[in-house]
Amino acid sequence: MLRNLADRIEWGESLSALARRMGTPLYIYDAEVVRDRLAELRHGISCVGRPWHIHYAMKANRHPGILRAVRAEGDIGIDASSPREIALALDAGFTPDEISVTSSMPSDRDLTEFARAGAHVNLDTLSSIRRYGALAPPGSRIGLRLDPEVAIGWRGDSRMAYGKGKFGFDEPAVAAALDAARAAGLEVDTLHMHCGWNIDASAIDGFEAALALLARIARQVPVRTVNVGGGLGVRFLPGDQPLSPRAWAGALRRHLGGLDCAIACEPGTFVVAEAGVLIVEVNTVEQRRDTVWVGVDAGHNINPLAAHYGVPLRIAAVGRVAEPARRYTVAGNINEAIDIFARDVALPEIREGDLLALFPAGAYGSSMASDHCLRGRPNEAMLA
Repeated sequence: MLRNLADRIEWGESLSALARRMGTPLYIYDAEVVRDRLAELRHGISCVGRPWHIHYAMKANRHPGILRAVRAEGDIGIDASSPREIALALDAGFTPDEISVTSSMPSDRDLTEFARAGAHVNLDTLSSIRRYGALAPPGSRIGLRLDPEVAIGWRGDSRMAYGKGKFGFDEPAVAAALDAARAAGLEVDTLHMHCGWNIDASAIDGFEAALALLARIARQVPVRTVNVGGGLGVRFLPGDQPLSPRAWAGALRRHLGGLDCAIACEPGTFVVAEAGVLIVEVNTVEQRRDTVWVGVDAGHNINPLAAHYGVPLRIAAVGRVAEPARRYTVAGNINEAIDIFARDVALPEIREGDLLALFPAGAYGSSMASDHCLRGRPNEAMLA
């Protein structure tokens, strides 16, 4: 069984053939890696000692093959964030009671569709609670999204940390949220918290502090489910040490194992990031001053992680086993200065027409792609 799809890059024949046949830029996904990641999560959350629910965060990757692989597991639900995501999940065979919805600043149109679908909704403003109560059937169950009150996320980047900001009720505001739910005719059955994206092992103290806050509120507000959101991730840079499923599960057990409720989570990046690579074709190799530029047939419209979030993907030459020969800066084809995939990366001698693989690219690549500059959207392929 493959640990991740990058294991196939070095010999690369099947990836090259697929890319030449389908055209680049091309995302390629491996269902085996998805199954492997879900098995790790299932084992970890089972060790907490409470009933559990795993909801795959489909905003990370909504490719039909990915959704089929998740659906085939039989015990995995969906985390959705919009009416169209709910509709896609239903089309993929998930039932309303398998869908958990967490949406920021929802409109009345959104709330109407959430109520119509019958999916469970987590809300984090008094306004959305009031408005949802006027649109949903009386007695509808909701969750309250809580502010973790810690700022943890990938490499301490504030763009990846969700505490003390846009999302959720802080502890003193929980009473007002409960009052608003009662006044709106809604039942609060879930407490929800999402700490940050791609949490590092070094942030375990902050993660445990957030879980302690969640447990404290859960002891005061009897609920059916405590949802810890996502946060597990993968290694993007050599120095990354992502929080492991084992350490994550141990923290859940210490803080939440004694609660009389189910434990839920919403993994996205952890499940699909290493299940995907992005194959691009080199169209330009040219030296300017002291930099050798490699231009490829994709830009930040195809994968925004480096340009918009400062998360560079690793790069390899497809099918090339030669030792790195030079250092290159790999640039995209969008007319913006931020459209750089990687700077000063060591690669074998690169020629125009070569294929490069960017990885781990299974999460927040194709799902965030656009037709910016009318460059078109990427092709996608699924390996069984």
